[in-house]
Amino acid sequence: MRTVVDDESEDPGDKAARVAAVTADAGAGADTGLIERSIGSLLRVVREQLKLEVLFVGEFVNGNRVFRHIASKPGQDIIQAGQFHPLDETICQRIIDGRMACLVPDVTRVRIANSLPGYYDGMGAHIGVPVRFTDGSLYGVLCGFSFEPGAHLEERDVKRLEMAADAIAQLLAQAEGREVRLPHTR
Repeated sequence: MRTVVDDESEDPGDKAARVAAVTADAGAGADTGLIERSIGSLLRVVREQLKLEVLFVGEFVNGNRVFRHIASKPGQDIIQAGQFHPLDETICQRIIDGRMACLVPDVTRVRIANSLPGYYDGMGAHIGVPVRFTDGSLYGVLCGFSFEPGAHLEERDVKRLEMAADAIAQLLAQAEGREVRLPHTR
């Protein structure tokens, strides 16, 4: 995979092409290892573009958000695959049910007002979107955060994350043997 340079003047179509390139190698019938690597590569690219310390895919399972795929800035490995939190304690659940926006520039400033647990204290920016399969069923979320407030994040970054979430949903669907439709065929 080629190195990605974050260039503000870059054509959004080029970014979509890069996402498609990352996922193209994990076509129908791809093995689980290839799909895992494709998701990891995609997460790294998006984390770097959005200038976040951590970007993760969380699955909603039995009332919990379980970390499944994680890309962390070197030295920021604060969460591990398999760790979980009760959904009702998470920003992720609040995004899904509409109690919080997809983009929160400074979580610490809104933690108490949103009844978030103390482990969110000291968090800067948070950005997240749902990960849904093409049939509309919810897998979980694609979320990222930084330790500094995120004045650099904008609504267009939410759109970037939504594109990545669609690509991840396709990869997860392939891994589960679900029907996969490309975005332009929806």
